[in-house]
Amino acid sequence: MAIKIRVLQHKKKDLGGKWYGKAVSTGEVSTGELAQAISRSNSVTEGDVLAVIKALTEEMRRQMQMGKTIVLDDFGRFHLSVKSDMVDRKADYNIKKHVKKVVCRFTPTGHRDQLDRHLVRPFCDGTEVERAKE
Repeated sequence: MAIKIRVLQHKKKDLGGKWYGKAVSTGEVSTGELAQAISRSNSVTEGDVLAVIKALTEEMRRQMQMGKTIVLDDFGRFHLSVKSDMVDRKADYNIKKHVKKVVCRFTPTGHRDQLDRHLVRPFCDGTEVERAKE
């Protein structure tokens, strides 16, 4: 199975109308569907999986709101970041006025290949791509 790529033209003038590829979502998978699939592949019940996922997300939120970075082994890292306006002088910066929103960042687990030192990301490694139908 391959992910679908749509070819689009960039709308920004400074990029000169260049074309680029964008991955196309083929749908969504809910927590319940993931729980069903996980329970089918081992001895854990669907309810147990859902309870763990709920507890995990609540605890991750609590820890990140305390400024912690969450590291899930063989999965990735989560941390909170902000979108912020820029100002000319440090003294002019007002958190209430200039912080626009808080966002959650995710970086999938990766490691450097021993031979060529390129970054290998297990979630992405081996993924095939094909052009989406227009």
